[in-house]
Amino acid sequence: MGNRAAVYMVLGKQYWQKNRFLIILMLLTALFFGWRQSGEMPEDACGGMIVGVCGEDEKGRELISRLEKETGIFRFYGYEDEEEMLRMIENGTLECGYVMPEGFYERILKGKMNRQITLYYSPASSAHKISYEVVFADLFEMLSEDILEKYSEENGPFPGMTMEEAKERILSLNKAFTEDGSTFRFAYEMVGRETKDGEQGLDTLRGCVAVMIFLMSLYGLGNVLGLANVWGSLPAKIRKKLQSQSIHVAVGGSVLTGGICLWLSGSMKSSFKEGAGLLLYFLILEAFVRVLGRIVRKDKVLYGMLPVLVMGSLLFCPVFIRIDRYLPAIRWISGVFPVTYYLNYMR
Repeated sequence: MGNRAAVYMVLGKQYWQKNRFLIILMLLTALFFGWRQSGEMPEDACGGMIVGVCGEDEKGRELISRLEKETGIFRFYGYEDEEEMLRMIENGTLECGYVMPEGFYERILKGKMNRQITLYYSPASSAHKISYEVVFADLFEMLSEDILEKYSEENGPFPGMTMEEAKERILSLNKAFTEDGSTFRFAYEMVGRETKDGEQGLDTLRGCVAVMIFLMSLYGLGNVLGLANVWGSLPAKIRKKLQSQSIHVAVGGSVLTGGICLWLSGSMKSSFKEGAGLLLYFLILEAFVRVLGRIVRKDKVLYGMLPVLVMGSLLFCPVFIRIDRYLPAIRWISGVFPVTYYLNYMR
């Protein structure tokens, strides 16, 4: 037992020396992401583009309340402090931010349309160009009732109706036309998203961590293949045991590093689900690496395949896009990469 522990310690030290740059890079990136997200953010912030809204009066807060209920590709989050919202835009947490100053609603209602709402956005983002529609659609829904009431007061009641009856009739028609879809408007949704059980967006951070775990495991396999000549003089039984233990250390160390990164970034869900997901990923990666090691016998050949394996994981696995929803015929390709199974389980 003691000899086995000593062997694992030596192999672990070797794994650290070979992968220390990637490990440190992953940990620092995760730590920075966790620090960036340390501000109070929506629980479902990873499910879409985050837009800040700051309202300085009651009407502004009412608009924020409406926007926070939106379930499309944008996630609106209300801020009381404009400076805090601007900091979140500057560090990239928010795509853009809207500021509704005190009295903006009343001024718009009086016909003063220009310079009533301030929009802040980062030059690196273009999401603000389509967020207009969502914000002003909800604002117009608020304004429409007051505009119609004002219209009734200025033009008098309908024939045979009192002023109150006319107002009630107009407002009921406005509500009916808005809710039944007969009024022209834009609605933004993610292509192929399931809305029955809520939004099911991509967890890009987790996907990138999963790809890095995959890459580090492959580097571990490359190290094992590179030591084949060194271990060649050893008895076959001992050589196979060292190779097996090296793969254990490489895959286990990669998964452990990835788990720490997720914890540092604040992306972890329930402990049981996270643990089960990482264990499943470890088993799938272990099997994949062992099979690949039997097919690819030379470390140089494996290193030449790394760009294809990594780019294939990023493209065909649900990291940045679910490509099978656009090209169903190539869905089977995603099943070749271990990353897919882990991300689908954690979804």
